[in-house]
Amino acid sequence: MAWQRLSRLLLDVAFTFVLPYALLNPAPFGLPDLSLSLGSYGVYVLAGVLPTLYIVADTLHRRVLNPFGLFLLAGALSGAAVSFLRLDGVAFALKDAMHSVLLVLACGVSLLLRRPLFEFLFYGLVSPETPERAQLLSRALSQPLVRASLNWATALVALKAVVLGTASYFVALWLVTLPFGAPGFNAQVARAHALTFPLAIVLDVLFYGAAGWLTLRATRRLTGGLSWPWQEGFWSDLNATLPYLPDPAPRSTPC
Repeated sequence: MAWQRLSRLLLDVAFTFVLPYALLNPAPFGLPDLSLSLGSYGVYVLAGVLPTLYIVADTLHRRVLNPFGLFLLAGALSGAAVSFLRLDGVAFALKDAMHSVLLVLACGVSLLLRRPLFEFLFYGLVSPETPERAQLLSRALSQPLVRASLNWATALVALKAVVLGTASYFVALWLVTLPFGAPGFNAQVARAHALTFPLAIVLDVLFYGAAGWLTLRATRRLTGGLSWPWQEGFWSDLNATLPYLPDPAPRSTPC
């Protein structure tokens, strides 16, 4: 299991960062410059579309679709679409921050609808293996204590998007100074992404980690502090405790 997760992480990094970077700026890798045959625009589009093709293929392979997964898929597709636009300057910087803006909007809408976005991510984290466990987890996440944690977790995800989007915008303004299609434009884009990609990883670890901890801790308290969701006795402890807790209004279970 650990090896599978490591392999997937390496594939994620390769297809979403390393390969696009090598396409845009092949010189550090000693690779041939594809812009000589495809043109600067063709290479730029290919570097933008490649991560999307990987994300779509990975989503179809896993066959797991929920609102959070659909949002990530929509973000990847929109990112590929804007890769066809010839943007530079402020417009390019705004494009680089677009995904973060969409994530902030998605978090805000989900909170207004009282279905915090982090709930769907938490389902994927806990992974109930049977319909009975899915219903049990749905009821657990409906408890006021856990509900409040999910709201705060979603707010943390939105805050992370604000920080990353702001950083991406100013890094793009700082490093991408050439007009679109000029020699060196693609290399400037690659260097900008080389700064924001590790920043995104650090922010993901910090903010998603904090969001997950809030929700995990609240869920564990429902078992009387006996079990974490990854422990063997979690489901039996949760099943034993929930009958004594108030039953909120019925809610649909995330896909």
